Amino acid sequence: MPDNKVNPNKVYFDSKGKIPTVAVEGSAVQVPDKSSKTHPKLITDTTLRDGAQDPRVALFHNDAKLKYFDLLHQLDNGTGCIEAVEVFIYQKRDIWTLEKLLERGYSYPQVTTWTRAIPKDIKALIDISGGKIKETGMLASCSDHHIFDKMGFRSKDEAIEKYLAPILTACEHNIRPRVHLEDATKADVQGWVIPFIERVLKETGGLARFRICDTVGVGIPDPYVSIPFGIPRLVSTIIMNTGAELEFHGHNDFGMATANSMAALAYGCKRVNTAFAGLGERTGNTPLEQVLANYIRIYGDPGFKLSALTDLAELINREVAPVIVKQPIVGSDIFTTHAGLHQTGVARQSGAPGGLIYLPYDPLVLGRETLEFNRIGSLSGMDGIVAVINRQWEMATGEKGRFNITSRIVKRIYDYVQDAYDGNLDPVQNKYINPRTTFFEGSELLEMAKRELATTVKQ
Repeated sequence: MPDNKVNPNKVYFDSKGKIPTVAVEGSAVQVPDKSSKTHPKLITDTTLRDGAQDPRVALFHNDAKLKYFDLLHQLDNGTGCIEAVEVFIYQKRDIWTLEKLLERGYSYPQVTTWTRAIPKDIKALIDISGGKIKETGMLASCSDHHIFDKMGFRSKDEAIEKYLAPILTACEHNIRPRVHLEDATKADVQGWVIPFIERVLKETGGLARFRICDTVGVGIPDPYVSIPFGIPRLVSTIIMNTGAELEFHGHNDFGMATANSMAALAYGCKRVNTAFAGLGERTGNTPLEQVLANYIRIYGDPGFKLSALTDLAELINREVAPVIVKQPIVGSDIFTTHAGLHQTGVARQSGAPGGLIYLPYDPLVLGRETLEFNRIGSLSGMDGIVAVINRQWEMATGEKGRFNITSRIVKRIYDYVQDAYDGNLDPVQNKYINPRTTFFEGSELLEMAKRELATTVKQ
């Protein structure tokens, strides 16, 4: 292993508060060779640690944490691909939760912890866990922005010595150190990150693992982008120079967290760190469910119990923080359509020779058996109206398929809906006023259908 030297000079990536730009190389970066340090690909979870730091969450309470852990275990379903979950150890509630998590006795996800880069945190962990914790993350802020401006170290060499102390303390007590390279995407990679990793590997006999943290979400998944912003080049460069086993931890400030995580896996990271529904600081961490879905697409489904994602979403939404209704994979409205063209496609895809038309996958994959595909608004067509009315009619009467798009009743309802959204023409102002601005509820459409039926019978 080459002995790379620490660069004594400060290297800053200061965008002066503006959107940071990137440099592009003339060729794409190389993918490292496959080895036990890069495969099999695994997912880890920080929902109970970094996710709990979400600014919407005053407290991720103990019972919710335990329920979350149980459902995460169900989701993994014995595959071991959701390898670990990490927790804090600082408050009384943290220690109580850690004990209860360990009492579960699950093989997966394994329980790991997070500590600061100080020896007393490691000693506290040893006392608390009674030797049951076999791996802990420990913070090692690695950009010069952090080394000098946040931590106040006098030199990069001093930072290395300070970080080494708790790392070696962990090793002395048979705890694997997982070194979190905070702010790696703004770091002096050749002049500090690589020399530091080499030193840690040497001092720990190769035991340590490393987490590359895109702390403020400035990474880009393009293999042509230069380090430190280019995630493929950053990951590949570190592996090629050090042979270290890497994990990627992304943030979503530029909407790239999932793409960066999948790129990190492709270019040599063995693990990616995630939080359910993107919980976390600012815009949040890499969403667990998005990584898991794309993991299946690229690496295959090892046997996840995907219906647990729906249960997890309900738990988080009910007891922690709102899950965005349009959140990919787990949002409540992700299969809902409004536009008439899409509603026609959804209506015709059942039994279609080519399969689904306007859905990427069957909602049953997530265990979602009952849901309304259509929302009736200003852009909806007759197919959507028929679907909603028939669903409401069946729930009310048990009769299926009462209405169709050739029905005069449906046409009158469609006209009424559009008139409502047009509003009333004011001849004085020569403009439409008082248009409806809300969706039509299914019950409302059902009552309209009943009135139209009654009128038809009288005629």
